[in-house]
Amino acid sequence: MKLHNLLKPEHVIIDCRMTNTEDVLREMVRHLKMRNVIPDEELIFNKLMEREKLGTTSIGHNSAVPHAKLKNLAAPVIAIGVSTAGFRYHETDKQPVHFIILILSPSHSSVIHLQILAAAASLVKKSGRLIKKIVAAHTPREVIDLIEQYENEDEDG
Repeated sequence: MKLHNLLKPEHVIIDCRMTNTEDVLREMVRHLKMRNVIPDEELIFNKLMEREKLGTTSIGHNSAVPHAKLKNLAAPVIAIGVSTAGFRYHETDKQPVHFIILILSPSHSSVIHLQILAAAASLVKKSGRLIKKIVAAHTPREVIDLIEQYENEDEDG
């Protein structure tokens, strides 16, 4: 599974300005709703917050991968949030989070959901350099191109 195949420039937010988990998730969900990508902003936000209560989706390496499965979603949706300043995603975080990969999957697609989560975790954990490049990116297309380049190098390497 390659994340770059599921990403769209209009789903990438460069320089999220929020300073906490709740606000950044709300910003990302609102961003998707404004582009008519998701059906119910409040339901999805609440699902994401419920998931955070089970345990943080911050995975180290200045990154977090919030995720939820939803009944009324036809296909997986991935959004990227980039915070230049960074923020404390969870009270246990020792480093600020700069890179958020938001994953929404249909509830009937558990295998796909797990494959996307694995691809996101692999992307984050294998390359701190990639995160620094993403944070320095100026456009959504540049973020996706960096992810694609990394995924293709990882496959060749």
